Amino acid sequence: MSIEKYYNVVLAPVVSEKSTLVGEQSNQYVFKVSKRANKADVKNAIELFFNVTVTAVQILNRKGKESVMGKAW
Repeated sequence: MSIEKYYNVVLAPVVSEKSTLVGEQSNQYVFKVSKRANKADVKNAIELFFNVTVTAVQILNRKGKESVMGKAW
């Protein structure tokens, strides 16, 4: 697989209160990844970029919030 594809897999690290807490407690890291990426792609990309051994990958698909059009009375 080409390196260019891996650059499109990992989009950005997630820096939030919850992700920082998870990182400190259980040595896990949170990244925003492409919707088309599977666990194997994420694992290979992280191992290539950061030169580490990945033991497990968990992917969570989140829905966006519904927006309200107009005023609600």
